[in-house]
Amino acid sequence: MSQFYALCIVAAPERILSAMKFMRVDKSMTICHDFLMRLDVESLRAFCAVVDERGFTPAATRLGMTQSAVSWKIKRLEERVDRTLLIREGGGIGLTADGRDLLAHAERILAAHDDAVDGLRRSDLTGVVRLGCNEEVAATALAEIITRFGRTHPDIRVEIRVQQSFDVTDWLDEGSIDLAVIQTIEDPMDRADDDLLLWTDQQVWVHADHIRPEPDDDIPLISSGERCIYLPQARRRLDGLGVTSHVVLECPSIVGVQAAVKAGLGVAIMNGRNVIEGMRPWCWGTEHLPLPGVDYVIRRRPDANDEPIEALRNELHRALSMHGANA
Repeated sequence: MSQFYALCIVAAPERILSAMKFMRVDKSMTICHDFLMRLDVESLRAFCAVVDERGFTPAATRLGMTQSAVSWKIKRLEERVDRTLLIREGGGIGLTADGRDLLAHAERILAAHDDAVDGLRRSDLTGVVRLGCNEEVAATALAEIITRFGRTHPDIRVEIRVQQSFDVTDWLDEGSIDLAVIQTIEDPMDRADDDLLLWTDQQVWVHADHIRPEPDDDIPLISSGERCIYLPQARRRLDGLGVTSHVVLECPSIVGVQAAVKAGLGVAIMNGRNVIEGMRPWCWGTEHLPLPGVDYVIRRRPDANDEPIEALRNELHRALSMHGANA
């Protein structure tokens, strides 16, 4: 048998060499493919946004892109890694096993990338900026925004005060703060000339799933307090139709108001984004007591126009506009 193999090699050495060359080329191509695999940052950002927002449309809004652009970036990423990363499930988006593996790496890569960019963008501005806002903004995106602002402007000190919108507006008028993030009724006449609009939300009457308020009753109201924009609207509209009411709970915290509504203590006016499971719209109120929208704006003190204040104003506008659009 050994002589037979020897004769084959002698008889057809070019075939053996050709096969060997093919094997070398194929291995080289595999190595080359692994070497050339690149995870570009913006595709990873789109991937993380789709996972966080549980859909392509909200991810596109968050990123300021079209849905088709986000879809293309995800497709490109999956082609580069030669893996399926996302699957549609239950009307939403889920992760494959490979997607879960990549997500952990993607978040670290984006964090390192953004830290590096922030470092390169570091400014030499110095100063103190006094910011006022309501609890809704302070409890969501503000901490992350101010932390990022601190990395790019390490010599600007930001001092934050949180209270109801009417109180924050008073602080601004008194000159005790430089910038304010506040709520105003959706009306151009209610806005200052240089207010920066962040987003608009719709107010709704809500109550617990298990109660049915009737206009003939003395309506129990759940309120964020006298210094919020909701209670005066509720009273004015109810009084206008001769419906009596009383405040059963006053709580400045959104979480507290939500808990009271879910427990069935009464009726509240809330922004649409704060309506959670266990609540439903008050149909009679929606029909007979229509509510306007609410604008969230950045307002500054009239003479507050130095560079540190303008830098924070611009960063708040960019980041909160994106946050509001995705809520």
